[in-house]
Amino acid sequence: MVEPLKGCKQDGQIMIDIMNRMGYPQADYDPKTLLEEISQIVPFFAGVKWDELGDNGKQWPVLPDGSDTKILHTESFKIGKGQFKKATWIESQELSDHKKDFPYILTTNRELEHYNCGAQTRRTGNAEILQTDSLLIHPEDADKHGIAEGDMVCVESARGKIDVKARISLEVNPGILSSTFHFPEVNMNVLTSSVTDTDALCPEYKVCAVRIRKSKGKYKLQAQ
Repeated sequence: MVEPLKGCKQDGQIMIDIMNRMGYPQADYDPKTLLEEISQIVPFFAGVKWDELGDNGKQWPVLPDGSDTKILHTESFKIGKGQFKKATWIESQELSDHKKDFPYILTTNRELEHYNCGAQTRRTGNAEILQTDSLLIHPEDADKHGIAEGDMVCVESARGKIDVKARISLEVNPGILSSTFHFPEVNMNVLTSSVTDTDALCPEYKVCAVRIRKSKGKYKLQAQ
């Protein structure tokens, strides 16, 4: 268990405080009693005892007598063998529809200092460490468009356009651009598509057909 920072409460205690204020009396948070309560609702937690977890916990699944499972599958698989199916590659609809007019592929990424839209991390000191989104561009592509390190770049897709600061980098291949999406001032998500894949139905945030040019703008949203 990691002790909370001075002045902070554990998440469990915060939930207890809310319950007490709503008129449902609860004792102070204790991980031991929490596990006991979980085991009453989820039977396969019955063998998980707080006092028996030690420093490294136990290997899941844990049996009712408290013994853990060092090797899950030995002679057979409990739910049967997995099935392998051939997957046929199909080009992203985003590219097949737009690559003629938008020849670059933009994919989104994250930096260490911020998480997704930054709604939480931009409220911390991390906002002083990383203060804006940046667009990774391969040197060859930067030269084609006369873009230098730190220049503002207009990135345009079929849905809109934004201005973002350039970062010349070998971390991306020619033809590929990559950018964070932590700051609403940049509004990177105005470029992305709502098209989803056929299996997981995940939006294609990682494949976005765009074109670029050097810009004098600064964080101005110009949605079409």
